[in-house]
Amino acid sequence: MRKPESAWNEQEIFELFKLIENYKKNNKAIIKAFEKYASMSNRKKNSVRNYYYAKLKEFERDTKLAQKFNVDFKWHTKSEQIFFTPEETELSMKKINNLLEKGYSVRKACFEVACGDVKKMLRFQNKYRNLNHKSKNQNKPKNSFSDISSNELNLDKILRNNIKNSDNILVMPHQKTMLTDGEITSLFMGLVKLVKKTARTQCDMDVLSQMQSANAELRKSIKTLADKDREIKFFRKKFELLTNEKTKLKEELSKLRSQNAELIKAGDSPIKFKKLKNYIDNLGKKTNTSKETT
Repeated sequence: MRKPESAWNEQEIFELFKLIENYKKNNKAIIKAFEKYASMSNRKKNSVRNYYYAKLKEFERDTKLAQKFNVDFKWHTKSEQIFFTPEETELSMKKINNLLEKGYSVRKACFEVACGDVKKMLRFQNKYRNLNHKSKNQNKPKNSFSDISSNELNLDKILRNNIKNSDNILVMPHQKTMLTDGEITSLFMGLVKLVKKTARTQCDMDVLSQMQSANAELRKSIKTLADKDREIKFFRKKFELLTNEKTKLKEELSKLRSQNAELIKAGDSPIKFKKLKNYIDNLGKKTNTSKETT
């Protein structure tokens, strides 16, 4: 349910002035702040605007009340309309046109003339466009009925005079068309924008091509690393098998040595020597088969 427009509490007043202060610090239009707070508080934009200026007058009269709401008058002043003098207009327009001839845009030229002041830049920009619009309207041809009739009469006189000449050469009149400074500037700026757009497109295509080639090289390197990783795993598994086989052979060798020592202690027994010979032969066969498998 919408609140009554007169029912403003202290928190809403503080939020409104804080929001407008933030917008002005960021060089945003104050009308945007009114629209923002109107949507936040479910009020009308004009109601928010009227209440703000009424409250601002109250704060200007009562500084203690302004201090209570932390109102900084640096960001809360009602701007008065300042008009250009003819000398200021002529000088500023001359500077702007000089910068436009160097390839500046209208906004950038006005920003340079304003010495970085955004408010002055907007004033210069609006003044330039207003004067440019007026000059275009003044240079428009007037296609009235009287102008057409007078042109036809002049053309008829020229044709009759030329017919009387002996050389029978008819000189057809032509109307000169001249472009205004604003039209020349707009054509030049359009050409500059087209060149910049073409350069950006070419740059984007070059970057895309480089990225595609880099991605292809990266995929190739990843595949090579994967193949190397598989080879390492294969050789590691094979190394483990050889290590186990070596351990088994060491154990068999230690058994053989212990048995040989027992036979030497027991004496010259032909049966035991025969068993020892068979065992050595079998052990030799095992080592040969293990070498062949590796």
